[in-house]
Amino acid sequence: LTHCLLEAKRQNIALELLESERKYVINLSLILKIKATLQGPDVKRSTKERSFFPNSLRYLVQQHVDLLHALQERVLSWPRQGILGDIFLKLTNDENNFLDYYVAYLRDLPECISLIHVVILKEVEEEIKSDLYILFFHIVQRIPEYLIHLQNVLKFTEQEHPDYYLLLVCVQRLRVFISHYSLLFQCNEDLLIQKR
Repeated sequence: LTHCLLEAKRQNIALELLESERKYVINLSLILKIKATLQGPDVKRSTKERSFFPNSLRYLVQQHVDLLHALQERVLSWPRQGILGDIFLKLTNDENNFLDYYVAYLRDLPECISLIHVVILKEVEEEIKSDLYILFFHIVQRIPEYLIHLQNVLKFTEQEHPDYYLLLVCVQRLRVFISHYSLLFQCNEDLLIQKR
């Protein structure tokens, strides 16, 4: 592919990533809305004490809103040699707790699902419950989705490009993370598919 075609392709993938992040942030805020309704006055007091929602949710929402802004700023003013890798490098850095909160989410989720299944069953329409499971599922899938997006960008990035090495490191980090926690991912996916 010619240089110009490669750059155009990269820009398109960057736009797709931005769009998927926008949808993801909307999904996360839907979960918080459902959470607010479920913690309303109707739900019995006893159940209020137990958390139906992983504690890491609030933090993840904040992180993804920030990520969305960073991506918007970058992608919408995409220069000739646009760079994305640095954003994800910062995000997946050891000093940043972004991935740790995903681990916490994956660890809390099975208990939350069983609580929702047992306790909220009586209080809430099935529809809300299955919506919730679908939204939870999106969160489980998000990190593997980033890996796919970044691999796609990398595919159309020449080795001399300033983004090449950054993307390579990010892809590597995400691969290691996903394989390290593959059982957790698998267990939550199976659980949610089964509940749905």
